Amino acid sequence: MATITFQKSFFSVAMGLAVFQAVSAPDLSGEESELAKVAKPWPQISRDGVAAYVSDETLWLEIDANAASNKKALVPRLCAPIRSLRWKDHPDMELKFVPEPQEWVFSWKTAPAERPVIEIVFDLPPVLPADCPLAAPAGDGSVMLHAYQASTFGEKLRFEPQWYKNTVGYWAVATDYATWDLTIDQSGTYSVAVLQGCGQGQGGSDATITLEQGTQVKAELPFQTIDTGHFQNFRWNYLGMIEVPDAGKYKLRISPQRIAKVALFDVRMIHLVRQAKTPN
Repeated sequence: MATITFQKSFFSVAMGLAVFQAVSAPDLSGEESELAKVAKPWPQISRDGVAAYVSDETLWLEIDANAASNKKALVPRLCAPIRSLRWKDHPDMELKFVPEPQEWVFSWKTAPAERPVIEIVFDLPPVLPADCPLAAPAGDGSVMLHAYQASTFGEKLRFEPQWYKNTVGYWAVATDYATWDLTIDQSGTYSVAVLQGCGQGQGGSDATITLEQGTQVKAELPFQTIDTGHFQNFRWNYLGMIEVPDAGKYKLRISPQRIAKVALFDVRMIHLVRQAKTPN
């Protein structure tokens, strides 16, 4: 079983805005990477000393000697939940992971001596935020918004992709907010529910969901968070109804109004369900 350590302190990671530039793959002393035979290079997220390769739901980060000695590798935040991560071929070696708002940080005390490669398996093929598809309606017109589809703004808020989290979290600053892009194919009344986690004694914060088109707010729903006993203990919180005036593309936004204790809540999913029209 791999030994993987995650950072859990709510306030210990400050936001760092990173500018990501594609670079060439690291020097492999003239030898062809074995990964290149089975996976596609991903130069958009490769860095000096780190070459990224992807195949379906699996991402590999090939670490060169310089990066290995620096004991850290960075990639931009991706849009997909993580199922597992480890050193490829060395699953028992320690590997730490911290998701920051704009980048993901992998670190270690000791890297494998021969061709260290980090292997990350996702629940779906990972993409950069710019390539994340809109949330789309199901056959019944309902729309499910996932944490990995969120854009986060502010000081601490971020997508946490670990399998035991898979959430928008670190919601400790009242000015931080999150948005989701979605398509609604029918006007009408929609129920709104959030799959949320909130620590013991941390419930009762006030927030607002707005549905926006451009600069116009088309619908608004104030709500309170509920105590679920733990931030990773997720329960559905049914918030109420909104009226959607027209079909089209929207942006859903969650904004805190008052944080009662340490944090607003963690959000894994939001569900909009169209209600049947009442017969005349």
